[in-house]
Amino acid sequence: MNPYKNKNLNEFITSIPQEVIEKNTHLQDEENKRVYKEFIDNLKVGKCFICGEKMSDFVEQKPCFHWFTYPNGIKKKNFENYLNKPLGFFQLDSYFRWLANSEKLFINVNDLKEETSTTSYLETTYKYKNIEWAFSIGYTDKDGHPNAQIGAFPHYHLQMKVDDRIFLKFNDFHIPFSDHDLFVLELLEQASDRVKWGHSFGHGVGIIEDEKNLEIIDDLMITTDDSENAPFNRHTIIEAPEGQTISSEIILQAIEESKKTKKPVGKILQELLTDAKTATIIVPGKGVTKMTKRSGKK
Repeated sequence: MNPYKNKNLNEFITSIPQEVIEKNTHLQDEENKRVYKEFIDNLKVGKCFICGEKMSDFVEQKPCFHWFTYPNGIKKKNFENYLNKPLGFFQLDSYFRWLANSEKLFINVNDLKEETSTTSYLETTYKYKNIEWAFSIGYTDKDGHPNAQIGAFPHYHLQMKVDDRIFLKFNDFHIPFSDHDLFVLELLEQASDRVKWGHSFGHGVGIIEDEKNLEIIDDLMITTDDSENAPFNRHTIIEAPEGQTISSEIILQAIEESKKTKKPVGKILQELLTDAKTATIIVPGKGVTKMTKRSGKK
């Protein structure tokens, strides 16, 4: 059971003055930028920004997030002590997101809610080089399985693949949430109208599920010849005014302009056909990492 369930966290967050929230948010944003830069600078030279070891080195006496990048010599048994103790889920999620996005933006993180199982609180899959990680948190995992010998405490599950071969199975470990995790999970539950879970430098393709982001994404979209690796697909529906048609000349004009500017044809047509009714739909592209699911036996 989450110890924060019996605490009124909504009242707590409401009691904090708005200017204090804004100040702390700004300070946290600046800290995130600093830490992310440190992460990237170290990653470029093959060094772990957390423990200081080489990313390729495994030091048994120094458990670290970079163990999940499959350093030389690591074995499954080395994770037994590490994953049977509380391990910060939100921190590990950020770490996976940063690694995934350092290689390809958005498409290496599938956090689409529409692809999440109805029995799951959260499912996310990440890809980095030849490694894939997948989180699975069922609703009963989040609170702990009542009267169970294994997993009675709040926990999450993780699967790790290397070269498409499973290295860690979902049900190998019931990883306990940290105290900070439990606080944040309950805060998100009680104060969902005031507290949002953000992803500094770690956005996945699920960014398109927030309508506030769609206009920004639409403005930044360009065409590509490599549709198999595209993060998003833009579909445009255009209806000419009653009694009128869309001339082939305008369509050809839009196609030619798109070739020169990389702007989507549909967007150009929307700008040219000001009297037409238009609608834009942005969906995940073909390049998005496939969501990995947990079955009862995994």
